[in-house]
Amino acid sequence: MTEIDTAVDEKPRVSSAITRLVLHDFKGFHHSELDMSGFTVVVGTNASGKSNLRDAFRFLHGIGRGYTLAEIIGEKWIEGGVPVWRGIRGGTREATFENAGSFSLEVRIAILANGKRRTAIYAIEVNVPTDGRTVRVLRERLEVEGKGSFILDSQPVVDTARHNSQRYVRLRRWRKRVGSVDGLIDRPALSQVADDQKSPRDARAYAELTLEALRSMRFLDLSPEAMRLPSIPGQVVLGDRGENLSSVLQAICEDPARKSAITGWLRQLTPLDVVDFDFAQDAAGRVLLALIEADGRRVSANSASDGTLRFLAMIGAFLGPDPARFYFLEELETGLHPTRLNLLLELIETQTSRGISQVVATTHSPQLLTLLSEQSMEAAVLAYRLRGHQDQRLTRIVDLPDARRVLKSQDLMRLHATGWLEDATEFAEPEGERPATGATG
Repeated sequence: MTEIDTAVDEKPRVSSAITRLVLHDFKGFHHSELDMSGFTVVVGTNASGKSNLRDAFRFLHGIGRGYTLAEIIGEKWIEGGVPVWRGIRGGTREATFENAGSFSLEVRIAILANGKRRTAIYAIEVNVPTDGRTVRVLRERLEVEGKGSFILDSQPVVDTARHNSQRYVRLRRWRKRVGSVDGLIDRPALSQVADDQKSPRDARAYAELTLEALRSMRFLDLSPEAMRLPSIPGQVVLGDRGENLSSVLQAICEDPARKSAITGWLRQLTPLDVVDFDFAQDAAGRVLLALIEADGRRVSANSASDGTLRFLAMIGAFLGPDPARFYFLEELETGLHPTRLNLLLELIETQTSRGISQVVATTHSPQLLTLLSEQSMEAAVLAYRLRGHQDQRLTRIVDLPDARRVLKSQDLMRLHATGWLEDATEFAEPEGERPATGATG
């Protein structure tokens, strides 16, 4: 049994998983689809769409948190002027592909309901005016496999007097229509139906299950400054920037097996001979992590390297008391020595293979690809743009022309580093979409 085996739970805790995302006219994507497994690595050059993919998931996460469209795309503040949501990069001006005026996202989710696995398909189309008018929902639909043609289906109200503020939401149960409600046009109907006690119980239940899947997302953008801040014991949710790292690790170290596993990983990751952790309190009762070496030397979070803290934060995210169901990680290799990437990948692949969490991660590291398991390699995705075309696209690496044959004899690290993957995309498109000889991007 490996150190990771002793640190993770035996039973999966995830009750939902996202299996597909469809993007239409969203930011740099004209039309593209992303099929996902437990661990999906996305590679690609700069400006190929990796960050826009993150924005798509963040938009869906904003829906899960119950925000209005303006709050999702812009910002969300609470009393006292405290920001709780940073919005989508580029705002409304850059939300659609080449000023299309609207975009749509569709997500397929495997959910657990009443002990049964069902597939929910949620789709939303959003109108993004360029004349300063309110962003609004054009169409929204939730379908659940085996529960009839749809759970909810919304469209703008025909009555022009109400057109700017409300829309009509039809509800069904099994294959029988059970009613309708009026919904505000600037907020997704999914959250309105879940909150409306007058809606049928089944409709509310499946709307809430879908929202729960979208709500349990995390987007780690770790900051060394945030990870070095002391935190109050009992704060067991790692912040997206790494806040509460010390108190999260303190909670993990209460389990001797997990504590032993973490010290073992650190000995492999760094030249430090770590044998223990200490969480000294300051005058305000906050704790700050310190690493204890075999000779008694203490290395506090203030002095630990950025890479060490980043690795510890990943451990805190996945092994903490309250892990998310979905993580999006940008530039997974940041701060880690290339020869130590295998430690992080082993942790992620163990967690995702057991259904504890789902991970989508971007990378610029050719070496990382060579360390992926066969299952993770099968799910790896290339983000790219064809020469002479503006839209960003997504495809599984193994679906590129001749990829499976080439990968049997060629090193994927070399193929990625030399640009073979991007070159292969030119032959993956219909003849009419291929650029003329000599075209430039």
